[in-house]
Amino acid sequence: MNRTAIFRAARRILPGSVVAVAAALSLRRLDDFDTWWHLAAGRWIVNEGSVPSTDTLSFTVPDHAWTNLQWLYDVCLYALYSVGGETALVVAAAAGFTIAIWLCLRVALLKLGEVPAALLTLWGVLVLEERFIIRPEMVSFPLLALTIWLLVTAGRDSGRRLWMLAPLMVVWVNSHSLFVIGMAAIGGVTVGVLLERRMPVPEGWRNSDCWTAETERRLLIAAALCAAATLLNPFLIEGALFPLHLMSRIDGSNSVFQAIGEFRRPFSNYFTTFSITAYQSFFFATIGIIVAASVAAAGRRRRRGAESDPSVPGFDIGLALVFAVLAYLSLLARRNIGIFAVGAIPIAALALSAVVDRLPGKTRASLHRLGDFAAPVIVAFCVLLVGTTVTNKYYRWSSVSREFGVGTFETNFPIYAADFASRHELPGRVYNDLTAGGYLTWGPAAPGGVFIDGRLEVYDTEFFSAYMQGLSNPRVWAEQAEKYDINTVVLFHRWGNRHRLIQVLRSDPRWTLVYFDEVAIVFVRTAGNEAVIDRAAKSFPQWRELTEQRLTSPVNFWQEPIERTLALESYAALLQVVGMTDDAIATYERMLTYDLVASRESRTRFRTGILLARRGARNQALMHLRRAAELDPKNSRIAQTITELGG
Repeated sequence: MNRTAIFRAARRILPGSVVAVAAALSLRRLDDFDTWWHLAAGRWIVNEGSVPSTDTLSFTVPDHAWTNLQWLYDVCLYALYSVGGETALVVAAAAGFTIAIWLCLRVALLKLGEVPAALLTLWGVLVLEERFIIRPEMVSFPLLALTIWLLVTAGRDSGRRLWMLAPLMVVWVNSHSLFVIGMAAIGGVTVGVLLERRMPVPEGWRNSDCWTAETERRLLIAAALCAAATLLNPFLIEGALFPLHLMSRIDGSNSVFQAIGEFRRPFSNYFTTFSITAYQSFFFATIGIIVAASVAAAGRRRRRGAESDPSVPGFDIGLALVFAVLAYLSLLARRNIGIFAVGAIPIAALALSAVVDRLPGKTRASLHRLGDFAAPVIVAFCVLLVGTTVTNKYYRWSSVSREFGVGTFETNFPIYAADFASRHELPGRVYNDLTAGGYLTWGPAAPGGVFIDGRLEVYDTEFFSAYMQGLSNPRVWAEQAEKYDINTVVLFHRWGNRHRLIQVLRSDPRWTLVYFDEVAIVFVRTAGNEAVIDRAAKSFPQWRELTEQRLTSPVNFWQEPIERTLALESYAALLQVVGMTDDAIATYERMLTYDLVASRESRTRFRTGILLARRGARNQALMHLRRAAELDPKNSRIAQTITELGG
């Protein structure tokens, strides 16, 4: 095969390669804490035959309003789970996200060649990867991509397909509060069309081939029908306006919610993953494209016949307005970077075409030749990305707790702790932290409801503030335990801010430790529950043996054991907190038998060295600490500890 044939083949398979990357990254084991309360809500709606207007999943705020706009999503999710379990949910989510990327790429290819369209879309996929979770985004992302596709291709048939936006909006408003982004896209394009036809704007900003008088008329009708469609939800006008209320109350600027990572601002330097780094560069690059397109379109007329489809806009005032809205929202909270990427990919692609169209012919020819060489390189990179994703090497390298495949990422959920509590009929009411709450709404361990879960639209600022104070202040927590008549405590222990409370409960005779594993720890109020505690104590050794079996069972030889090492690290840290030092050392050393990234190995060896030093095993401690120093030579704590041990 000659070089020209290779270039042509690479260009042909390039779009499919990008879609394959999206499919691989989105096909990952169920790992999101909130998926379970969506399932629980769907189960409640199906069983009761109605959509609740007040909280039904917790005992703490049953009087609080619950504007559950995602009720249709919850019901469909529950139906999927009933048919195919977690695997069905994973596959459905992967399908939704992959379709969204495919639609974005289709729009990009309307005006750009395969190489720039694929590059821009692939960049967006790496941003989106953080939001490939089993939540309503798996519906909102493809719906936004479809909305943009319908809007930008309206000129092909004088807007005859724009009627589809209204039924689309009916589905969207009953599936996710992000329907407001769809309305923003429709509204932004409508405003842009009205401006460019009636205001003195540069000739190059006008898209008369796309927006004829007939197309404009159909757009205005479709926009009005979509606005009316937002009222077709169980909460009527309250539901239609709810996203605005939610956005004003819950975002990264509210100090109360700073403890929740997804509400942090994406430029805050909090847990900067590869996805966030990709977003930061993508954000500025797409802004640059939009600005350059606006200047290029205003400065020179389009070249006749240069664009691939004159009925599709290049630079468009309305789309620029939509981009500005999405960019602003993405700055407010990390959770918004996904919806920004879905909108920015097609809008930036169209704008980029306006820039390319106005380049000199020789420059465009040179770029095309450069694209010939770039196409096979990008295809190879996509193959590498798919391969590293399937083997979990991508997740290991990016230091995130995810795994490729189907089923459940069990280390994220108190599955076995909930089973233990249910089988031993531990007494209610149950106190749980926010992380454990999602699964406990679904499981049988919290009869009467949970203390808190991830529905922060239900747990208002006052309640959430009190919850956070109790989690960090044992005295405040004790007051809450009395106020709510707590008899059982289930804590997800991976996060360090739970450890102080665990230590206090462990030393408090009013509470008895009855269970722990690699995910959760369970306490029961001592007074009045002696018989239950006695049964649990007799049974716990068998359950702990099951924990050990899970942590020593074989792992897939072809995949990086992300979940296993995370489970061992969490378990060892807990054993250390509850004073089981020898077991903690053994667990850390078991963890070190796996191939860890340098930062994690250094952290694990440092912790092991500290525990060994406390046990008087100085030489063993120094061995681990010296290796930790080699892996992290700038860590002053490690160097200081070695010095203190005389090493």
